[in-house]
Amino acid sequence: MKLLASSSCLALSLLLTLLLAPAVAVAAEAVPLTSDDTELARSVRVETVLRIALARNPALAEQRARARAAVARGRAASRLPDLEAKYEQWGVPLARPAALDQANTLMVGVRQSLPPWGALAARERAAAEEAASADGMTQVRRQEIAVQVRRAFAAYYGADQELRLHLEHVGLMSRVLELGRLNQRTGHGTLTDVLRLELELTRLHTEVARLEQQQRSARALLNTLMDRAPDAALGPPEELAVVAPARLDLATLERDLDGNRPEIAAATHAVRRGEALRDDARAGARFPNVMVGLDYWYMPAFPDFHHAYGAMVGINLPWLSPRHRDEEREAEAMVEAERHALAATRNTVRYELRDAAARVESARQSFTIVDQDLLAQAKRSVDATQSAYAAGQGDAAGLLDALRTYLQVRIERVHALTDLASSQADLQRAAGTLAAGAIGEKGARP
Repeated sequence: MKLLASSSCLALSLLLTLLLAPAVAVAAEAVPLTSDDTELARSVRVETVLRIALARNPALAEQRARARAAVARGRAASRLPDLEAKYEQWGVPLARPAALDQANTLMVGVRQSLPPWGALAARERAAAEEAASADGMTQVRRQEIAVQVRRAFAAYYGADQELRLHLEHVGLMSRVLELGRLNQRTGHGTLTDVLRLELELTRLHTEVARLEQQQRSARALLNTLMDRAPDAALGPPEELAVVAPARLDLATLERDLDGNRPEIAAATHAVRRGEALRDDARAGARFPNVMVGLDYWYMPAFPDFHHAYGAMVGINLPWLSPRHRDEEREAEAMVEAERHALAATRNTVRYELRDAAARVESARQSFTIVDQDLLAQAKRSVDATQSAYAAGQGDAAGLLDALRTYLQVRIERVHALTDLASSQADLQRAAGTLAAGAIGEKGARP
């Protein structure tokens, strides 16, 4: 019986699987691919990645929401405190607590609290500066994401190009290995040469596996920045583009830092917010809160008249409390701290600009040397060595050394190109001129 029950359950499970499989397949196929997904699966352009990342990235969306919250908080800060309603009953006999018709007086009224003179305006200014600072931090996050995208794209391009070079080198080494075996059969080579070539080919296969892992990691990072699944389809990267001006006008870039770097703008708004909060504290220490109220009285116990009204005005006495002076001193110290923070931010961004400019210049020089000198020299060396080996002259050790050098120089060119692109993005970020467009002029493929 147990065996029969198990067989029945298994049959039922198989039947449900067969019935539900088409529905699951239809549901999976029902997820439409957007035009961006189609474009990215075909070819990856940095402009497309930037546009999608700046529109979808959850970290940037979080900062935008915080900025909207700061704006709403600023509007709330300019409002008066809530209007209060009150009810009182006086002189109700204890023997008959529900006999309100025998009460001395029944009162209903409203109360309104008025902040100290100038405090409301100061709070509104503080909230507005906080909202402006939050907007500046949104721009900071936007530029940070743009830099991350450009760096990730450069890494993806570098991994793709290095993988292509190794695969091309694998093909070249396979042909050289066949040539070595031919030389051995004809007496122009040795078994040692063939074994060395086979060992080198195996080592290249190991490098290919490592580069495939780097390519997958770079692809996952790009997809993550675009808020896509890490394994979403990405085609080969487009031509890497860089800007490498021969001379940087650092004086102009430094002069424009205050207007271009959102960190400085955010720190400036923080100083102004601190000044507004200081004014609020000063108003609270110098002027009282005012409470005004108006009541309607109904007096059932008085036969001559039943209706009356009452009015009230109340103030606090801030001059008698040392707490307000402490709050004012705290606000003044916070203003001083924010001013120091602004100065520190200016120093930091100036250093970042100088450092980024130095790295761009170093990367430009390295790329120029590799691209214009080393690459051509390595190519001539490998051509000469390969021709001699094909003619039965030389040995595998010399050929392997020439091939390795040529491959290494080509890889160095890729690294130099990606370093130049990344350092250029860092420079644009440091100068505050990073835009969501193309990186710049086209760089040549190795």
